[in-house]
Amino acid sequence: MGLELLVVLIVLGGLWAALLLPSFLDSRHDAPLTSTKSFDRRLAKLASLRAESIDPIELKRRQLQARRRRVMVALVGAALITLIAAILRGSVPLLLLSLAFDGMFVAYLAALNAVHPRSKQATRLPNTPEPLGYGELRLVSDDDFPQAANR
Repeated sequence: MGLELLVVLIVLGGLWAALLLPSFLDSRHDAPLTSTKSFDRRLAKLASLRAESIDPIELKRRQLQARRRRVMVALVGAALITLIAAILRGSVPLLLLSLAFDGMFVAYLAALNAVHPRSKQATRLPNTPEPLGYGELRLVSDDDFPQAANR
């Protein structure tokens, strides 16, 4: 029973590390440096920008997708590790733990599926025109301005 408990603790520690270390390392990366290093980093970032830079909304969407992907990989990895450990050790508690990770993965997918349609409905109000693409120009007529602006 002692070895099984050790395996479970190692798996749980690995999951916590997989979920917490990326955000910790990102926050350390954004920590203030000396002014020279900060200037060099900003200058390099400006030099790498192109004329058609990425939309900030698209950037947030990609960051959210990456975070969701990390959580899914961690849950699947934990389920596989505990399943392999349960098979090798012939342990029923590890098998139950593996099934719990499977359940968490399915619940996470169901939560993502439930959130996705609501987010699209919440952002679009009824009878609103299609949003323009980032950086597009549009001709404006007098009808687009309030009466106070036309005086």
